[in-house]
Amino acid sequence: MKNFIPLIIAVLFIGAGCVFQKEAPADLEEPVAAIVQNVNGIVEAYDVETGLVTVRTATGAIEEILWLSDAVSPDTLLGQMIVASGERDPSTLVVIADAVDVPESQNLMVASPGIGATVTSPLVVSGFGRVFEGAFNWRVKDVDGTVLDQGTAMTNARDVGWFGSFTFEVFLPAMTSQSFTFEVLDYSAKDGSEQDLVSVPLNLLSTKVSSFNVYFGKPASGSADCSLVFPVRRTVAQTAAVGRASIAELLKGPTPEEHAQGYSTSIPEYAALNSLVIGDRTAKADFTRGIEPGGGSCLVTAIRSQIENTIQQFDTVDEVIISVDGESDTALQP
Repeated sequence: MKNFIPLIIAVLFIGAGCVFQKEAPADLEEPVAAIVQNVNGIVEAYDVETGLVTVRTATGAIEEILWLSDAVSPDTLLGQMIVASGERDPSTLVVIADAVDVPESQNLMVASPGIGATVTSPLVVSGFGRVFEGAFNWRVKDVDGTVLDQGTAMTNARDVGWFGSFTFEVFLPAMTSQSFTFEVLDYSAKDGSEQDLVSVPLNLLSTKVSSFNVYFGKPASGSADCSLVFPVRRTVAQTAAVGRASIAELLKGPTPEEHAQGYSTSIPEYAALNSLVIGDRTAKADFTRGIEPGGGSCLVTAIRSQIENTIQQFDTVDEVIISVDGESDTALQP
């Protein structure tokens, strides 16, 4: 019996080891390629050796696409728009395209917002354009087709004949209906007719409004004070960015009715706001070079007064620092 005791102990030990032995890890699943549809972008480069096409999307992101079709050679499409569909390689993130469309007939395309989207203000619009000197028009129409607001925007096209992407924001006008249409278009240089029109039906989240003042000069007042400005009320679709909205309205200048009442602006037509940052009761407003008037201390004083009074109407601001392309020391100097 004693001879069997060591054997029994060994069997028990082995059995216990089997009980407590960890399970072998399961084989890791291979990552699955994701189906991608309608990758829109501009062909920026083509690597002949690898066959990879570099495409820039409307948001500025870069996509690499492996072109399987030999129907059209990628090197003939530099600067042009393509729409690709296929599978995304999970390891390289390259899109292996099994279908590529070249929308040659379209010169303006809106990538975002999509048709029927519910939006707020400011409305951020992105897309692509191939237009003369990169400039095109936009407008906002109410449910009855009345134009409520309009303006111009630019693409970042590299060269003549190339598509360029665009992203810009529009502070929407006050509306009585949530349904409206946003349009981008171009005008014929030959006869001024509309062309390349793209209409995007949209829905505004709320018809509530935001109101504030913008400040203009009034030369007929007879004052020699260059800093003297007067408030004019503006009402737009409700927005959390009332500071930027007020500057956007200020840069538009007086309406025809306000001009008839004697209001004027000293701010140049092509001025644009780069950014507005408010913190610690200080507003930092950075503008493009277009804000520079080109001389005259009275003119500079008037521009500063319009901007400062428009921003300082808000309770959170005591001081305004104006800069031009990031430089404040030399901004708006006579």
